[in-house]
Amino acid sequence: MAEADAKITGSIDVLVDYKKGGLTLAQAVDRFRKLTGLTPDVAEKFIRGMSRDNIISLETKRNIHAGKQEETDDRTG
Repeated sequence: MAEADAKITGSIDVLVDYKKGGLTLAQAVDRFRKLTGLTPDVAEKFIRGMSRDNIISLETKRNIHAGKQEETDDRTG
């Protein structure tokens, strides 16, 4: 099996780290563009198009908290 190019694996690592929240957008864009040779604008557009796994909607968080509060109220009353 052919060995993967270090720049390709490095680029994938940058994208995975960004997706998991380990890198900021600026860090990911800088590293990704250096590895791929893309311009900063193109690298940023590519990365911005990705979803992130560490993003939690504040509205969802409020609803979860409200649901837990109702459960606590039901137990005491």
